[in-house]
Amino acid sequence: MGNIRIENGSITNRRADAIVNAANSGLYAGSGVCGAIFAAAGYPNLQAACRAIGHCDVGSAVITPGFNLQAKYIIHAVGPQWRGGKDGEPQQLYSAYRSALNLALDHECQSIAFPLISAGIFGYPPEAAWQVAIKACQDFLQIHPETDMEIMFAVIDTRLQQIGQTVLRHASQQMGKVDQMRISEKTVGAICFDRPDEANGYLSSDATGAGFTLDGRTFSSAGQYIVYRKCMCFGDAQSAELVMAEQDPAKRRAIGRALPGFRDIVWDGQKQVIAYQAHLARFRQNETLRLQLLNTGDAILVKCGQQDTVWGCGLGINQPERLDMNYWRGGNLLGFTLMEVRETLLRDLRTSPN
Repeated sequence: MGNIRIENGSITNRRADAIVNAANSGLYAGSGVCGAIFAAAGYPNLQAACRAIGHCDVGSAVITPGFNLQAKYIIHAVGPQWRGGKDGEPQQLYSAYRSALNLALDHECQSIAFPLISAGIFGYPPEAAWQVAIKACQDFLQIHPETDMEIMFAVIDTRLQQIGQTVLRHASQQMGKVDQMRISEKTVGAICFDRPDEANGYLSSDATGAGFTLDGRTFSSAGQYIVYRKCMCFGDAQSAELVMAEQDPAKRRAIGRALPGFRDIVWDGQKQVIAYQAHLARFRQNETLRLQLLNTGDAILVKCGQQDTVWGCGLGINQPERLDMNYWRGGNLLGFTLMEVRETLLRDLRTSPN
C-alpha cells in the first residue's frame, strides 16, 4: 500500500509522476499555486492544452502533459470556494482529490504531489481542508491496496505544514479505532462513524468512491440508492431522476423529503430493508470495502450525529455518551443495518466453495 507525507517547498519542484494544479473551472492561469505551475510548465503550451479541454466542474479533475516540469502529467483539480461549509463544500473538495487520484491511477502514476486545494484564495479553512485532503487520500489507498502510489503534499507555509502533519497523525491513529461501549452492565467494542470525511467514513451512506450496480442502475453511494427508492416507492419517477443527477447528498435528501403523497407509515416499513440492500450491494461489489467491514469483527457499529435520531444514535461523534446505549436519543438504524450486512458477508464466506 502507498503512503502519505507532507513536505515543505514548492510543488513545481516535486519529483513525481504527476503534480496537481489547484485549478479553476475555466482552466485558465490564475495566481498562487496555479500561476506558479503555468509559469514553470510553460504558459503557451499549458494554456493551449487547457483551452482544448475547455472546462472542468467543481469537484472534478482533468489531465494534461507536464511540458517543462519534471512531472509527466499535470492534473487540474477544481476545489470549491468556501461558503461556510453548508453548501456541499466538503463533498466537493473530497471529490476533487479523489478525481485527481483516480486519474493518476488510470495513467499508471506511481507518485503524485498535491497542494492544499481550496485553502488559498478560495478561502477554505486550513485545518478543515487538511481533514478532507487526508481522508480522501486514506480512503483511496484503502480502496486500492494494490497500488504503491506515493502521495505527497507540498506547501511553502511552515504553519500550514505543521497543521497538516497534526491532522495526518490524528487521522492515522483514528483509522479503524475500536472504542469501548457499555450495554447494560457489559462492555463491548464499538466503532463510531458519521460523515464520509471523518473517522471510519467508509461506513457512511454518503461515502462515494466505490459505486455499485443495483436494480439495473449504477449508484455513487448507498444514500443515493435509498433516496432513489424512496421516490420510486411513492411513484415519483421524475424526482427519482433528479436524485440520480444530484451529487450533493443534502440536496438529494431534500428531494426525498418533498415527495407528494409521502406517508411515514409506508416508508418506515421499507427504509431499513432498502438500506440493507444498498449497503450489501456496495460492500459485496467492492472487495476492499468488504474486507474493511469484515475486519470490524463483532464490534457494535454506531452511526453518530446529534440531529440524526433515526439512522443514528442522536449523539455527536465526539460526545462520550455515544458509548453508553442508555444515553442514546436515536435508533441507530444504519449501524444495526451495517451489522446485518456484515453477518451476511460472513455467511457468504462460510458458504463460498473457495
